[in-house]
Amino acid sequence: MESIAELRQRVQAPVRKYNDVAGLLVGDRLSIHLTRLFVALGLSPTLATVGMLVFGVGGSVLAAFGGLWSVLGFGCVFFYYLLDCVDGEVARYHRREKLVFGLYDFLFHLWVKSAFFVALGILAVRTTGEPWVFAFALAGLLAVLFQKFLTDLPFMLASRYILLRGEHERRHFVEQVMDGAGPEALAQDGALPDDHVPFAPSGLLSFLRAAATNFDLAVLVFLAAALADLWVAPFPLAGLVLDLKVLLVCAYGLLFPLDFIDHLVTFLRTGRFQSEARRLLRGAHHFKLRD
Repeated sequence: MESIAELRQRVQAPVRKYNDVAGLLVGDRLSIHLTRLFVALGLSPTLATVGMLVFGVGGSVLAAFGGLWSVLGFGCVFFYYLLDCVDGEVARYHRREKLVFGLYDFLFHLWVKSAFFVALGILAVRTTGEPWVFAFALAGLLAVLFQKFLTDLPFMLASRYILLRGEHERRHFVEQVMDGAGPEALAQDGALPDDHVPFAPSGLLSFLRAAATNFDLAVLVFLAAALADLWVAPFPLAGLVLDLKVLLVCAYGLLFPLDFIDHLVTFLRTGRFQSEARRLLRGAHHFKLRD
C-alpha cells in the first residue's frame, strides 16, 4: 500500500490546479486518508458518489431540526464534501474515471445545495417564528446556483451553437466570438491546451473573500455555530430571537448574492463569455472523433 505522500502524488497532483480554496485548505488534507481506506478495502468510487447524495441530502434534513440534530446534520453535509473529493481520487487510483459520473456529480451538487439551503430556511423560520426569514436562505441558494451556471454557460452555449450546428451556422457564430480577437486578446484568453489557472489569492482580502463565499467552507462554519449553540442561548437582535446558526443564514443570504452580482458584473464587463468560448474553440479546433 502506498504512503500518503505517494497516494497524494498519484490521485491529487494531476488535478490540484482545479482546486478552489476549500480544496487547498481542507479537502486535499482530509480526503486522502478516506481515499486510502477506500483503496485498502477495495471499495468502489461509485460508493463514494452515491454516499455524496445520501449524506448531503440526509444531513440537510437533520440540520433543520436544530440542537444536536443540526450538529449531526452539518457534519454529514461536510462528509458529503469529503466524499466528493474521494470518488474522483479513488477513480483516478484505479484509472476508472468515467465521463458519465460528471453528470451525477453535477446533479448531486444541485440537489444537495438545494436541500441544504431549504433546510437552513426551515431552521431559521422555526427558530425565529417569522416566515419571511426564509428569504435569506432562498437568496443564498439562488446565488450559489446562478454562480455555478454562470461559470458553465460559455461552454454550454458554445457547444450548442457552434460545435453542434451545421457549417453555415457554425461560421456565423464563430465570427461573433472571434470578432475583435487580435493576438493580444488571444494571449489573455490563455495558452492551450489545459491552461486552467490554479487558485492563488492576490492578497489577504482576496483570500478572505474566496473563503467567506465558498459553500464547502460555509458548511464548516455552520457546524461550528451549531456546536456553539449547544451552550449559547438564543438572543434578541433587530426584533428577532436568533441563535448563531440563524445569524449565519442571514449573513450568507446577503453575502452570496452580493458576491454573485459582483462576479456577474465583472463577467460582462471583461467579456469573459467571449474569451471562454474562444478558449473552447481553440481547444476543439483540431479535435477528431477518429484519426
